Amino acid sequence: MNARTIDPCRAQRELLSHSQLLAGLPEKILEPLILASRVVHLASNQPLFKAGDPIREAYMLFSGSVQRSVLLPSGENKIISLLQTEQMISPGELFSANSYGSSCTTMAKSLLVAIEIRALQKAIQGNSELSYRIITALARQQCATEFDVTGFHHGLTGTQRLLDYLLEQAGERLELAGETTVQFNASKRVIAARIGMSPESLSRNLRELSELGVIVVDGRNVHIQNAALQDTLSDAKQRLKFRRKRKGIVQHRIELLPPGSVVNMAGRLRVLSQRMAVAWGVLFHDIDPGRTRIRLRQFESVFNRCLGQLHKLPLAQDAQAYLASIETLWPDYQAALHSEKIDIESAGKVFVLSEQMLDATDRLTACCAHNTGTSMAIYVHQSGRNRMLTQRIAKFFLFQDYDDLQARLPALLEPARNEFERNLQELTLVGQAHPELTAQAKVIATQWQKFLSSLNPGLLQGGPAKHARKVQFESEKMLRCVETMVNLFERLTGKPQDDTPPASD
Repeated sequence: MNARTIDPCRAQRELLSHSQLLAGLPEKILEPLILASRVVHLASNQPLFKAGDPIREAYMLFSGSVQRSVLLPSGENKIISLLQTEQMISPGELFSANSYGSSCTTMAKSLLVAIEIRALQKAIQGNSELSYRIITALARQQCATEFDVTGFHHGLTGTQRLLDYLLEQAGERLELAGETTVQFNASKRVIAARIGMSPESLSRNLRELSELGVIVVDGRNVHIQNAALQDTLSDAKQRLKFRRKRKGIVQHRIELLPPGSVVNMAGRLRVLSQRMAVAWGVLFHDIDPGRTRIRLRQFESVFNRCLGQLHKLPLAQDAQAYLASIETLWPDYQAALHSEKIDIESAGKVFVLSEQMLDATDRLTACCAHNTGTSMAIYVHQSGRNRMLTQRIAKFFLFQDYDDLQARLPALLEPARNEFERNLQELTLVGQAHPELTAQAKVIATQWQKFLSSLNPGLLQGGPAKHARKVQFESEKMLRCVETMVNLFERLTGKPQDDTPPASD
């Protein structure tokens, strides 16, 4: 091997030359930093530095996660930052002290590069662009600190602090639509301590953001729904803000639900009727059975909660009749979903009952939408139909081995595809006045093609189980995209509109 091709600094050269902080700098500035650096691999729960250690190197995090903490006089270990994205660790201490005042520990397997602090200081003195980038990093950290302090003392809720933390972890400016995924690489206890709340409060605030459609939590992944961050009820384009409610005010949320929320709640029963069947179909394909059973129980819990909430609403008599028919079907459907046998015969029973439950929940949702007499509520129903169709089409795929379905599948699948595309076209036109809706419609159209492609029988080359996983993944992503559109239309029902319902076909 030619000795000239051996580069002992190859790893750090690759990382540093493509890093946000150093990319694009002149070679005469970058090369000394590379030569004065080393790659650091650490497992989870390993110390990087401790309070009192002299500052000899600057650490840049490239993957994994670390937490910085200080020991308070009370003996409590206070977490001051939790880092999960590429960045320099503790820049404030690096350029203002000779020794660390904080301790830093890895929370997951992490990859870092350590640069000799003297080499970094010399490079900063010799290059104005690097100086500017360092100043920007310090300024960003200062703003984040000030925002944390002012937010905590001036009425922002834990929900707002959690949302701000998620956006901070997301890094760069978010797109208007689509989703941005943040991964929790630390425990809820650690993350809660960083934000300044208990683990129980963290769970409650995650649930609130989920119910508002701002995020979707999937294990350690949190999918931020970019379009749902927009405050569509405000004329001034801004992100949602969550402030503390004044004491003494009791909000009867259920009784005061706007029309779109009532329709969306009924529509949730509709999509859940299909999500539960999809979960059973995933079990049929023996894909991650433990996690899938948990998800199935969660879907059932949400279904029961929606039924209870709808009972508290002053629904019209026809809607109450449809609600009663759902409750009549529900015990048989539950029993089928929890049958000990997961075979073709059971698949037939689950499929038939899921179709019957779909018919009943769809009638309820359509009834609630038309009873409101408002156009936006009708669009909540229509976009909710698309939300349901993403799961119904996935259900068709997962149940295709069921003998009775094989012959009928083309006759069922084609109308479902056509309806989805007609609905999306109309909803795109309706949402033209709202940039976030227009942008979200484009995201949905792109994901729709990916979802349809995943159904291609040609993908069976990887085996039925692998193909089913692919369909499940794309259908879940499709569902999240459409769910955001439903939530945006729901919010718009709280804004003054032309309440003339659209002409029926």
